[in-house]
Amino acid sequence: MASSLTISVILGVLWATILLSFATTVTAAYPSPLESEAIALLESRWWSNHSSNTSQRCQWPGITCNTAESITKINLSDAPNIEVGDRFGKLNFSSFPNLVLLNLSDHQLRGKIPHQIGDLSALKYLDLSYCGLSGELPPSLGKLTQLEFLDISYNDNINGSIPPQLGNLENLVTLNLSQCGIVGPIPSALGQLTSLQSLILWGNQINGSIPLEIGYLRNLTYLGLSNNRIVGPIPSALGQLTSLQSLILWGNQINGSIPFEIGYLRNLTYLSLSKNRIVGRIPSALGQLTSLQSLILSGNQINGSIPLEIGYLRNLTDLSLSSNGIVGPIPSEICNLANLTSLYLSQNKLTGSIPSCVGSLSKMLYLSLGSNLLKGPIPQEICNLANLTSLYLSQNKLTGSIPSCIGSLSKMLDLSLGSNLLKGSIPKEIGKLFDLSYLNLSFNQLSGPIPILSATKLRIIDAGNGCNKISPDPFEGNSDLSPYMCPTPLTKKANSSRIPYYIKTFLPIAILFTFSILGCLLFSRFKLKNNHVSVQPTKNGDLCSIWNYDGKIAYEDIVAATEDFDFRYCIGVGGYGSVYKAKLPCGKVVALKKLHHLEAENPTFDNSFRNEIKFLSEIRHRNIVKLHGFCLHR
Repeated sequence: MASSLTISVILGVLWATILLSFATTVTAAYPSPLESEAIALLESRWWSNHSSNTSQRCQWPGITCNTAESITKINLSDAPNIEVGDRFGKLNFSSFPNLVLLNLSDHQLRGKIPHQIGDLSALKYLDLSYCGLSGELPPSLGKLTQLEFLDISYNDNINGSIPPQLGNLENLVTLNLSQCGIVGPIPSALGQLTSLQSLILWGNQINGSIPLEIGYLRNLTYLGLSNNRIVGPIPSALGQLTSLQSLILWGNQINGSIPFEIGYLRNLTYLSLSKNRIVGRIPSALGQLTSLQSLILSGNQINGSIPLEIGYLRNLTDLSLSSNGIVGPIPSEICNLANLTSLYLSQNKLTGSIPSCVGSLSKMLYLSLGSNLLKGPIPQEICNLANLTSLYLSQNKLTGSIPSCIGSLSKMLDLSLGSNLLKGSIPKEIGKLFDLSYLNLSFNQLSGPIPILSATKLRIIDAGNGCNKISPDPFEGNSDLSPYMCPTPLTKKANSSRIPYYIKTFLPIAILFTFSILGCLLFSRFKLKNNHVSVQPTKNGDLCSIWNYDGKIAYEDIVAATEDFDFRYCIGVGGYGSVYKAKLPCGKVVALKKLHHLEAENPTFDNSFRNEIKFLSEIRHRNIVKLHGFCLHR
């Protein structure tokens, strides 16, 4: 009995020893979650140029940990010098059970998005924009059910279609797949994303029609599908998106008419349907969109007249109906739009006269009514538009004379009145428009002398025989105008024959003597000042004195250097911006990139723009042009 008990005790001890040994082996074989994170960081080699001491990983650039020292955020926008490249797929995503944010924007990743990214079960924020990724979007993205923000925009080499598995992301608030080369239709499964507020798919090769299921996205505030190959009509189901603020469908192949259900979108502030194949009339229901600020319907096949209800849109600042087949008169109700800054009605079939009440739109900057069938005189009231910079009335049947008060519009840059039936002389007051960069009075019935023009931004060419002329000739086709005299009246030189001899002799000497004295005084003063104080930037931030400053250079100085982004300084135009070349007073030559209007209206643009600027301002590479400053200005 005793021996049996002894044997049982011995067996128990042996069994306990075996179990303990097995547990130790298992523990050694399967590291703890924190050790797994450390191993995954080392194997990824993302931080190989920074540190190999994983015990300090929570202090590594771009890494945030919780109180248990488990990694919760990897935000490389805070660590622009971390190079990931083709090592993106080497990170063991399953080792980060608490990761809620992964931001690799602007880090030039190479290759495909790995399928293992779906193992980040706690992830709420994923930004892979501006990364150079390729291949198809993995269906495993649909496993990130906690995700609220997904941005894979500006990866031009991504191909394939949108995986329908993205419809599983019921917590998603922002989905941005713009400018990715995506093909195929919009999957109807996206209609399951009932928390979605921003759906941004523009700049791809998406085809097919807009799925009716989009109407289920009742929380949607921004819908951007522009610049794709979408066909079919605008579904009336969009009228269910009563929270929508921006509806942008321009640059597709959409046909059919504008559904009256669009009038239900009372919160809409921006509506752009331009450059499609839309037919039919402008529905009067658009007059219910009283929050609307921009209505852009240009470049379609719209007919009928402008509805009177458009006068209800009192918050409208931009109205563009150009390049359609709109008929009838310009309704005087347009004059109710007191906030209007741009009115584009050109290239239609409008008749009647220009309403004189247009002169009450005091905020107007751009007025374009050209290429219509308008008759009657140019109303004097247009001269009340003190802020007007562009007036385009060419190719109509306007009669009467050019109002002399146009010369009081001192901000005028473009004045086009060509191809009308205007008579009389050219008002000499037009010569007061110093900032004029384009002038067209051609093919009218004007007579009399050509006035002296003081504008220095007009393009002047050598006409031979010592004469200069504007190109293109703004006076062509007016047979009764007096011909150019030499020297041309475009110059500001006085007639030397009328200057007395003694003035011509002694005046230069007096001027030279005066400037010599002033020069000596200024030089002495400058030399004395230079011994005591350093150079200070000017009010707006002189570009030369802060040449090594990485920050915000004053917007006013940029405008001055390019003469308000004059086209003469433009050296390249891309899909998202124009590049200008400017030589600064100190001799430095800089390239300035100015983004297009629509690009800046993207609601996710601000974050991506600032991330890119932060990265570029700190990078130093012989093959990358140094960034000296930026400005984010409306």
